[in-house]
Amino acid sequence: MPQQTHAYSAHRLLHIRVPARTAKRSLLSAIGTAVIMVSALATGSAQASPSPSSSYAVRPTAALWHGYWLTNFRTGPNNWFYGDTGVCTYVGSTWNDNIHSARTESIARVELWEHANCTGTSITIDDSGYGVIGSWVSAYRVTYP
Repeated sequence: MPQQTHAYSAHRLLHIRVPARTAKRSLLSAIGTAVIMVSALATGSAQASPSPSSSYAVRPTAALWHGYWLTNFRTGPNNWFYGDTGVCTYVGSTWNDNIHSARTESIARVELWEHANCTGTSITIDDSGYGVIGSWVSAYRVTYP
């Protein structure tokens, strides 16, 4: 007596009916999961770094810092700058040579550089900031202690 097998041809599988609601829900769920995963990977909001123990510490990969047109953090034109850790970033034509005080709002350190390619004279600011900076800042680079 021949044994029955449960093998299906590709043609037969293509014609299996799946309720539209089930198919739509599965597709939307898969798309939502993919979007969340791609967003998390693209933003790179945290990076694991080995610590002395067997666990991993989470370290930020970017930071905000506050630049002021006037000295001593006075009211007036000011701007929040965002930077990825280790990346040299030009401050832009409006702020080039016009940052006269600056500070971070976190544990980040920000190197302020004289030239747009992060060369020349530099200072490093933290949350205590620099109240008086000459007209020379053109670029910055975020670091962490």
